[in-house]
Amino acid sequence: MSGRFPTDCPAGFLSHYFVIPGDTMSIIAPRFGIGKEELIAVNPHITDPNVLFPGDVLCVPGFRKPATCPPDFQGRYEVKIGDTMFSAAQKFNIGVEELIAANPHISNPKVIFPFDVLCVPQVKQAGN
Repeated sequence: MSGRFPTDCPAGFLSHYFVIPGDTMSIIAPRFGIGKEELIAVNPHITDPNVLFPGDVLCVPGFRKPATCPPDFQGRYEVKIGDTMFSAAQKFNIGVEELIAANPHISNPKVIFPFDVLCVPQVKQAGN
């Protein structure tokens, strides 16, 4: 059987991973610091994620980092396992919309991965 290939991997992805004998989604995902469900979600061409064949090709998320963050920002934040844009915004007491707007290098803010780097804007002061 020849391998199954993705039609397109999302922008910002690290590379393609070529499945070898013995691989499973549960084995592959931790190699890239992501959860099994995240790996499955970005590889819809694998219709049964419990069945991989040698030669199958998977999209592998990369570590997305901004070129620079504006100097007036709080700083940079490296995404941890389990983080979402919402939870990261809460950590810094900012709105999720502000965090998303400050990070255009994250093409889909609903999906962030460990080691992605976010620019964190300053907390807006209440009306002056």
